[in-house]
Amino acid sequence: MFRTGLLILAISAGAARLGAGGSAADAPQLLSTSGEKGGVDPAQLEKLAAGGNPSACVTLGALCETGEGVKIDPPRARALYAQAAAAGHPTGAYCLGRVLQGGIGGGADPAQARRFYEFAAVAGLPVAQYDLGAMLAGGHGVQRDYVEGLAWLILASGNHAGGDGEQRLRAHLAKRPQDIAAAEQRAAVLRQRIEAARTSRPTPPEFVPPPDPSAAAEDPLKPAAPKVTIPVAGRPTIAPPVIDLAPAIPPPSSSGDRQDKS
Repeated sequence: MFRTGLLILAISAGAARLGAGGSAADAPQLLSTSGEKGGVDPAQLEKLAAGGNPSACVTLGALCETGEGVKIDPPRARALYAQAAAAGHPTGAYCLGRVLQGGIGGGADPAQARRFYEFAAVAGLPVAQYDLGAMLAGGHGVQRDYVEGLAWLILASGNHAGGDGEQRLRAHLAKRPQDIAAAEQRAAVLRQRIEAARTSRPTPPEFVPPPDPSAAAEDPLKPAAPKVTIPVAGRPTIAPPVIDLAPAIPPPSSSGDRQDKS
């Protein structure tokens, strides 16, 4: 069963670790004031999100995505994540990347998802570092890149992100030590980039809503566009690794359930 609490935990940890979108004093009061034990007060979140509080936007988005305490509304969840991401909130950017990758609440856009994952990863969010590494190493909607993927997985492991992607990918690349060495060097460069971002506060990527395939109607009289195959330049790749590098917080299913993946 998908637990909104897991996502809220990531939100809280990210806010405490990064202080993004304001100081700890700016974080919304999430516990219900109506007497519910350990609950989240949707009415209070609505007020805070309407006022532009990015942490409230992310938490309310999680509730809208799963339908816990509010009406399930994936498109609104995406919009709330985008609002938080635009404010520079790393967890908002991560959540936006996740729904863009999975096509939740609108069309899928892996290339744009990668940019939001990377923004959150550079901000120091471990789950974003892991999922970005998994996306690159697994070639999930983007060109496979074992070196860059392993570099991010190394950083995620150092920050105690869940999953054993680094170990599995290292095992797969055992006969390619040059790639492992390159990934370790790249991880060192990324650490410097992350450290620099602590004071420079990078600008978040611009969110461009991708077209929703469910809303597109094919014109039967329109001729089909010619298919052109263009080879992709870059480092040669080898067969996909027999490893499970699924996102650490995979998208929930339409029924609200989810399968935990390592």
